[in-house]
Amino acid sequence: MKKFKHSCQFTLKLCGILQRHLLSPSLSSTRSGGEGARRAGEEVSLGQTFGYHPELASLLAFLLVLAAVPAFPAGLVLKVVDKDPPKELNPSIAATLQKSAVQLLDGDKPVLEFWFAAELPLTAKPASPDKALDAVKQAALVGAVSVAKNMRDYREDPLPAGVHTMRFVLQPQDGNHLGTAEFSYFTALVPAKIDTKPDGLTDYKAVVKASSKETSTDHPVILSLRPASSTDGEFPRPNEPAPEHKSVRVKVPAKFGEEKTTLVFDVVYEGKGHK
Repeated sequence: MKKFKHSCQFTLKLCGILQRHLLSPSLSSTRSGGEGARRAGEEVSLGQTFGYHPELASLLAFLLVLAAVPAFPAGLVLKVVDKDPPKELNPSIAATLQKSAVQLLDGDKPVLEFWFAAELPLTAKPASPDKALDAVKQAALVGAVSVAKNMRDYREDPLPAGVHTMRFVLQPQDGNHLGTAEFSYFTALVPAKIDTKPDGLTDYKAVVKASSKETSTDHPVILSLRPASSTDGEFPRPNEPAPEHKSVRVKVPAKFGEEKTTLVFDVVYEGKGHK
């Protein structure tokens, strides 16, 4: 009983602290808008981006206390650094990627590191920001990711530590996938040793086969992609695109024919769909 009493007192105190300090209005909410790119070396706390929500403060504090095993460490920091793609990638793959990494750090240790395409191939000119992902070519190389330790993907299936390529796939619109996710855009992760050429995987079936080759299921390892309704602001930046989802919003160069453009979208690293 004494332990329970102390636990309750601690929870109440933490709620008060969070309401007064952690959930205070952020500096970023008062910054001017406009497009921009995040400078290399600049850090952004995942908590900086969001404003004060008094009606949710107590509930959030309670959930924070009761969260026994979070999927990711609390307080991940986003940082952009000048860094070549991993040596585990085939040189022809690495040559298509940007020479800077988007890192999610736990302290000073990267949990995830992303290298995005220097130019993403499109099949059409994007009609609008929220429809931009419709124009991405199936199996296109979105980038690469280095995963520091074993974790779970968007389906809660195992996502092994290591370096993976990121291939764009559209979820099939059939009975097996109905209602499993809000959006049908995904990136399938393929072990770097399997995906060795930029044009080596050209369709959905080939990507799925390569991604699932070293798994215990016949399903690809996936991260959810979500469209952005606006292209304003600085990129990359942390985001919470839906309840219980955390993402990195990125701006990636793209090309349709001879016309160059950019795509803004979210890469969800925490959150899950429905099997």
